[in-house]
Amino acid sequence: MVSTPTGTTISLSQVKEFISGASFQDMKEILLAILVWFKKHNLGNPFNYNRAFEFISALTHGFILLPVGGGSDAVNPNDESDTREIKTTKYELTKKGSEKSMGFTYNGTTRKPTLKEQQEYCYDKIMRDEYHIWDMVDYEEGALVKSIIIKNTEVWKLIWPKWEKSWYNTSNADPRIGGAVTTNELKKNKSVYEVINH
Repeated sequence: MVSTPTGTTISLSQVKEFISGASFQDMKEILLAILVWFKKHNLGNPFNYNRAFEFISALTHGFILLPVGGGSDAVNPNDESDTREIKTTKYELTKKGSEKSMGFTYNGTTRKPTLKEQQEYCYDKIMRDEYHIWDMVDYEEGALVKSIIIKNTEVWKLIWPKWEKSWYNTSNADPRIGGAVTTNELKKNKSVYEVINH
């Protein structure tokens, strides 16, 4: 149930029904209201840095979303040393109905002058959070479908070779390094991870 400013109570299903039939003008106002709600709760801009997805993920997994600022994305409310990195991607199926390989990006990492400095910086960045949460969202249904909980050491094994290759690629206008890890790579490399179906 949701209470309006006038004290009227409406159900969440009524809110969803209204949103599903909203006009473009209505949606503009809804999105601006969401922006205000995020600001009121000190959660940043829901339309930048995947903040809305990070909020959904943190809440779903029992964590609290942390402020934007280059650190961890979420923290355990009962243990401030237990933090998480959150990644989200679109959940997709092939025409035959099997899952497509889905990628999780680690982009925009600061470029360092030497490869040794880069590796140390990147290692610290990945190892900051013991576990990373990778969520898959069905955009058509508006639903969190599946999550992968993966240890930082597993992420490091897969992402560092891509980051190293990115570091050597000096032809890009943007000097920051980046890469992605796919669900097919997890299987191919026999990575250890937990899957949660929602």
